Amino acid sequence: MEPNPFHYFILPMTDSKAQVAVIALMALGLLDVLFGVMNAMFVQHDFSSHEFREGMIRKLSNLGMVVAADVIDAMLLGGLDLGYQPVLLTVIVSLGLMELWSLLEIYAEMHPEISDAEWYRMLLRSKDGLHGHEGSKDA
Repeated sequence: MEPNPFHYFILPMTDSKAQVAVIALMALGLLDVLFGVMNAMFVQHDFSSHEFREGMIRKLSNLGMVVAADVIDAMLLGGLDLGYQPVLLTVIVSLGLMELWSLLEIYAEMHPEISDAEWYRMLLRSKDGLHGHEGSKDA
């Protein structure tokens, strides 16, 4: 008897690693929102609903990426062979790292002494390098 095709879309989420990763991503996203609101209200004294909406749109797009990764994993489980299967976990871990970076940036705004730390400046330089933003080059 052939399995139900929709079974393939649920199967990647039955893996305990994927469940832990999704819960961790949701917790990091929630912390990011809470820290961002606290920073805007109590440190920056400038809570902007426009910035909050933009942040929530980014969170929803992250959720969309998780769903897309689940669809890709379902296609792989259904018989499509791309040579690599755990797309869902890779996407969730990548988004989790982005959430951690965002939390660190907010924390540094809340505690300006961290902004002066060499390890933090090194992280900023590495992030700028990843995004193609080079520091100012004086000729």
